[in-house]
Amino acid sequence: MKPLTAALAALSLALAAGTAAAAPVSLSFSDNGIKSDGNDIAAFNDSFSFLLNAQTLLGGTITTHTPEASGPWVNITSAYLEAAGGQTYQLVETHGVNWDADEFGVETWTFNPMWLSAGSWELHVIGEGYGVKAPEGFTAALNGRGNELPEPAALSLVAVALAGLSMARRRSR
Repeated sequence: MKPLTAALAALSLALAAGTAAAAPVSLSFSDNGIKSDGNDIAAFNDSFSFLLNAQTLLGGTITTHTPEASGPWVNITSAYLEAAGGQTYQLVETHGVNWDADEFGVETWTFNPMWLSAGSWELHVIGEGYGVKAPEGFTAALNGRGNELPEPAALSLVAVALAGLSMARRRSR
């Protein structure tokens, strides 16, 4: 009966160890100070740094905004994520404005969820501001979840449990 008890204890240890799910990732960046002087456009080239502690499924949007009733007068011309190693991933304009026809309005850029490696990353947002009445801007929101990997403590519990199962089985023979 003792080998059965030992085997059940080891099995319950292995099941209790399981895997640890990484916490959700939520990042937010913005530039709310884009304003033209009335003579020239207000060009911007913003860069926001962040660190991913583990491989992460990340996606998100960038949306332009204004405090004024009309607008916004912010034209994002490029947006991308760049890893410390130099690899880049483009965001796609999913709701645009025809600036050549003097239209204005909200722009939305989207990054479809993609697995990104752990490490240092930068979000780059490049564009032009035409508003002269009040500062305008954009807000970027990136959300995701980390890869579900066993923690070292969980792995060692599994190893102890498997060793216990092996010893219990050997003793029962």
